[in-house]
Amino acid sequence: MERKSVLLVDDIGFILEFETKVIEALEKDLGMKIDIDTADSVEAAKDLIAGREYDVAIVDMNLPDGTGSDIVSIIREKGGRTRVAALTIYPERYEEDQGNFDAYFKKPILPTVFKENLRALLQV
Repeated sequence: MERKSVLLVDDIGFILEFETKVIEALEKDLGMKIDIDTADSVEAAKDLIAGREYDVAIVDMNLPDGTGSDIVSIIREKGGRTRVAALTIYPERYEEDQGNFDAYFKKPILPTVFKENLRALLQV
């Protein structure tokens, strides 16, 4: 069975829970396994990124100890193939950073839209 890996970074628990549930539904739809790691800060994400390469990272732009741009920089410095999406309620605040991301999602996001966007990022 094909396996993919996703890193979710958000400091709001219910958003991580929402994203996890949508990914679990996508797993069933596709008949594949998607490993999910979560982090609630730039520092926690940095530790996870150091230990593994992800197929996709979906990061909140506003975190307690930095921004999603900090995380995309860490991922890009490491090299590899990780596709990174920003998820934010204020996309206009981060317009200058959009070129660093493979996708940009605006909160709130419907489960169907999140699932479609994730599927495109995973290239499945």
